[in-house]
Amino acid sequence: MTTSVRITTEYITLTQLLKEENIISSGGQAKYYLMDFPVLLNGETENRRGKKLYDHDEIVIDGETYTIELAENAEELIAEAETQRAERAMNAKKTVRDDRIKAQKAAAAKARKEARFAELRKKNRTRAGGFGRSTNKPKGPGSWNSNR
Repeated sequence: MTTSVRITTEYITLTQLLKEENIISSGGQAKYYLMDFPVLLNGETENRRGKKLYDHDEIVIDGETYTIELAENAEELIAEAETQRAERAMNAKKTVRDDRIKAQKAAAAKARKEARFAELRKKNRTRAGGFGRSTNKPKGPGSWNSNR
């Protein structure tokens, strides 16, 4: 028996076909299914789960024949999908650019902050790791600093 599979995109992968026809329940099972059961694509054995299936391809799975056909409005849907893909690519580039600009601004702000703190430490004569410690005061208990 021949089953017609209508697609609304340019192609469908073998894994997608197996999932759509409820032969397997998840994409992870495709690899093992194809190792155990022979699948014929246009009369030749096919075991690549990512193989692209186009309009008019015939696939025989476990004695059942599936024919790939484009839906009536497939050309419109394919054109719309291409437009959406181009928009997503443009948005991705914009996001990367915006992230780079944010990182540069953050680095400049951090450098200004470090310079300001370095200036304050120099002005107050404090060390980088300490808070309010002056270099000209004795450190430690008074007995350590006595002249006895």
